[in-house]
Amino acid sequence: MTTEPISGEERYAVFPFYLCLDCSASMAGAPMESLNHQLPLLRAAVGEDPAVAEVIRFGVVTFSDAARTSLPLSDLSLVEAVPPIAAQGRTSYAAAFDHLREQIERDYAESRSGGDRWYRPAVIFISDGRPTDERERWVASLRRLSDPEWKRRPNILAFGFGDADPEVLAAVAGSKPNRAFIAAEGAEPSSVVPELLAGLIQSIVSSSVSVYTGEAQLVPPDVPSMTPIPVDRLD
Repeated sequence: MTTEPISGEERYAVFPFYLCLDCSASMAGAPMESLNHQLPLLRAAVGEDPAVAEVIRFGVVTFSDAARTSLPLSDLSLVEAVPPIAAQGRTSYAAAFDHLREQIERDYAESRSGGDRWYRPAVIFISDGRPTDERERWVASLRRLSDPEWKRRPNILAFGFGDADPEVLAAVAGSKPNRAFIAAEGAEPSSVVPELLAGLIQSIVSSSVSVYTGEAQLVPPDVPSMTPIPVDRLD
């Protein structure tokens, strides 16, 4: 999917990626251990490639009962370590979407004050379960995040495993195809998470290459153990 710079003077725009992670209690054990092992590998792979690090900005948002920014949007070549993540609480999708909307707005204002232009942000949303807040609540928050009148609205890719609901993931990802993915039934998180993070590295690298070609695109991760979820077009 293509993306466009938000606005600004002539120079390479930065491409923000937000990894939005479900850190509810169901992620305790193997899923969280795998994430805490894989995230430093992602930091190294992206941060140690100067061409990728020049245009990619990467942040981590975690959510359970509440949401927080675990890693502020950063040039990963300047990040020494990714903070470890712990699992606790319930699964508030509304908290995640509300926090992302506010965080993207703050990051954009700060980045623009430093002279950066932006490509449309990407949100990689990962969950192993269903939202525990009422549907009306999280849907309203999702609509604010994806509001077509909001210029900083992100492109969202949604990935699920465990008890994640394909229908919910499709709603999170939006109306365009190939934005929502689900792991095969019974797939072990210990194998899914490493594949997913490896796919995310590939996505970031490929997306950064597209910036230099002048045809910037968000390249979806290729995760062998996951299949696309059909998404209906909204008329």
